[in-house]
Amino acid sequence: MKDSQVLHDVLAGTDNPTLPRHDTLPSSSFPPQPQIDDETYLKIWEIEQGHTNTRWTVATFFLSVSFAIFGFSFQEQLRQPLPHVARLSGLIIYWFAYLVFSRFNIYTDFLRTYLRELEAAQRTTLDIQTRARALMRGGSRRRLSATRLLFYFGMVYAGGVGTLWWLGW
Repeated sequence: MKDSQVLHDVLAGTDNPTLPRHDTLPSSSFPPQPQIDDETYLKIWEIEQGHTNTRWTVATFFLSVSFAIFGFSFQEQLRQPLPHVARLSGLIIYWFAYLVFSRFNIYTDFLRTYLRELEAAQRTTLDIQTRARALMRGGSRRRLSATRLLFYFGMVYAGGVGTLWWLGW
């Protein structure tokens, strides 16, 4: 079964069609117990890890192009206004990379939240996401998320490009 189909089935509540659904049990039966499904949890976790890998790969590509263009702008043989245009182009590509990274991050957050919900509802015996979140959100780590660091560096990058433009260099 494809990973996307597993994710779709889990979200639709049809992740295991061979088991009776809790809403079809007679009212005289015991209260339904959460279904333990570690395999589905791990599949969703693998999808999240693959998505995170793709997010960083795409962002790194565009960040690299941005910095290469910025470095190219310092070549002596370039005449004005080409260095300024190159630096501005590099800056625009940087912010495009940031926006792509942020967009990918929305889906990653969705998957991570869903994994935490599975853990909280005791539909799995695993607690990978809860533990990871507790570790990553502890102390000063919360302020140093990758998204925030990319944003802050982008502001410094924009300030540097603006300063070079102002200095005419």
